[in-house]
Amino acid sequence: MNVKMDILIVGGYGTVGRRIAADLAPDYPDRIVVAGRNLEQATQLAATLGHGVRARRVDVDDPASIEASLEGAGLVVSCIDQREPHLLRAAITHGLAYTDIAPRLMQRRPTQAMKAEAARTGARILLGAGLSPGISSMLARLGADRVGAVESVVSNVLLSAGDVYGPASRSYLMEEITLPYSVLIDGRQQPAHALVGAARVPFPSPIGWRKAYLFPFSDQIFFPETLGARTAFARLSLNPPWLGGLMSTLVRLRVPSLMRRRAGAQERFNRLLGWLQRKYTGLDWYGVVMEVRGSRGFVRTSLIGRVQAAATAIGAAALTRALAEDEVERPGICFAEQVVPPGPFFERLATRGLMPVLEEQLEHATLVQPEVYLRQTG
Repeated sequence: MNVKMDILIVGGYGTVGRRIAADLAPDYPDRIVVAGRNLEQATQLAATLGHGVRARRVDVDDPASIEASLEGAGLVVSCIDQREPHLLRAAITHGLAYTDIAPRLMQRRPTQAMKAEAARTGARILLGAGLSPGISSMLARLGADRVGAVESVVSNVLLSAGDVYGPASRSYLMEEITLPYSVLIDGRQQPAHALVGAARVPFPSPIGWRKAYLFPFSDQIFFPETLGARTAFARLSLNPPWLGGLMSTLVRLRVPSLMRRRAGAQERFNRLLGWLQRKYTGLDWYGVVMEVRGSRGFVRTSLIGRVQAAATAIGAAALTRALAEDEVERPGICFAEQVVPPGPFFERLATRGLMPVLEEQLEHATLVQPEVYLRQTG
């Protein structure tokens, strides 16, 4: 990447974007540009951060606005949900480096035409930065490198009610718990529903063992392609523990689906999350546990901390640095576990206090067999 080219952070004054900008600004002076629809907010943040951070207006729903915002940019970081991938397409067309926080990759996968165009233009597109996918993907890579031919990858994410969530995260949770999807079991797609089925998962101390429920985190759909897994699914655990059980019961009774059809459902859901956040202020632990099984055994890799928005920003900033430092040379559309060197990535996390735990070759690994889920979701 040209050292003089800008790093454009779209949604750079949001919950996660401002943290990414603050992480990168000291090491990339005069190159960070925070952008969004509200130029005033972007300008205020830029002034606060210093280090030559600048502000720019961009509307991701307006291709002309996107074109103007890319002036002088060599790397784009998207921190906002895009109704249409205009920003991604523009980055591909201009042969830029690009990464994003994209929890909805489950429904918005890149097309073959986009992949071919990125390879042709030399664009380096790294999809799925943040906590999951992102950190979870690299933890899976860490496990896959130790087990030989990968047979299964199971991801487990714990989120807490008292944590900080932006509007996009709240919208994502509301949508995903109401939609059917599928999981890959022994090479075959099987129908599944979010928050149905339960398994006990060991998170590192002080969290400990927690119930986790099926959930459509995006990383699970790519592990068959990126790691060769024949079984891949994801689970969500909620803190406090009673909340997961309640949500699972409501889903089985189809309450969220019925609510979603009514006007103002998202607003009521946001009010509920706001109430929980106030009630459980300070309960802000998050956790990621990746269980990888292969021909040489089983590995569990895990990481915990507080304030998932901070972890998402740390993970996204680490992947942004991998692009900025040309550690990712392969053009095209890729995922972190395919092209990002694990060593520098985890060293960057360690400088921010995030240290993974690795347990290898466990003889009595606690893994709920997939068929148990299918019986419970059927």
